[in-house]
Amino acid sequence: MYGKIFDTIYDGTLVESWQALVTFQQMIVLADADGVIDMTPRAIERRTGIPLEVIEEGIRVLERPDPDSRTPDDQGRRIARLDGHRSWGWYLVNHEKYRKLQDSETVREQNRERKRRERERKRESQEGHELSRSVTEGHASHEKSRHTDTDTDTDTDTRKKTRSSGDDPFGRWWVIYPKKVKKKTAREIWKRKRLDRLTDQLIADVQNRLANDQRWKDGFVPDPTTYLNQERWDDEIAQSTKVAANSLDGFATFEEDKYLGQS
Repeated sequence: MYGKIFDTIYDGTLVESWQALVTFQQMIVLADADGVIDMTPRAIERRTGIPLEVIEEGIRVLERPDPDSRTPDDQGRRIARLDGHRSWGWYLVNHEKYRKLQDSETVREQNRERKRRERERKRESQEGHELSRSVTEGHASHEKSRHTDTDTDTDTDTRKKTRSSGDDPFGRWWVIYPKKVKKKTAREIWKRKRLDRLTDQLIADVQNRLANDQRWKDGFVPDPTTYLNQERWDDEIAQSTKVAANSLDGFATFEEDKYLGQS
């Protein structure tokens, strides 16, 4: 069984008897949907592991009238006998009152959760729309940057993409990053490392690597989570050098690519 225990239980007269407080807590948990605990004290002992003498003392207090109780029903008693002819079996006097309070709190919590999910769906939908647009723009700008020796077009594309992400620093960086995987984890790393202050630096680094890092040009782009977690913006740019040599007899020529920088 399950019963919700309100923190006001610790603010009233019940706390004057710790045996009653402990026993009442267990009876709330053991009660059925109608607030009935049809059990003997020894059965409660077996179910809870609380000593019998503690339970019996607690029941004595809970059955007594309490003129200082918040609820005057049944003279302020917390529990009452189910039948007058037997010494065991009780119902919670204020069960209906607190069940309604519990239900209203449950409704409020459900409403809060529903609104939170709605806000999350709207945010994801907006990001998805921006991402779809930025991917198209990013592909076009990347192809253009591979066939030019100037930085002007790349700078223009970067400003265009970053504006599409509004005031979200991570979104501005994500738009231009060429590998779109593990976005949620990447955002968490971004927040944990507090990278908002480095947004412009990271955007410039990605732009530079797309244009000049031979590994990135060849398709060896790290996952965004790896880039952020390992702070790969501090890596050296891998540049390609052509080493040409001719054989002594003049019949053979070969070229060898060497990458400089940390892999």
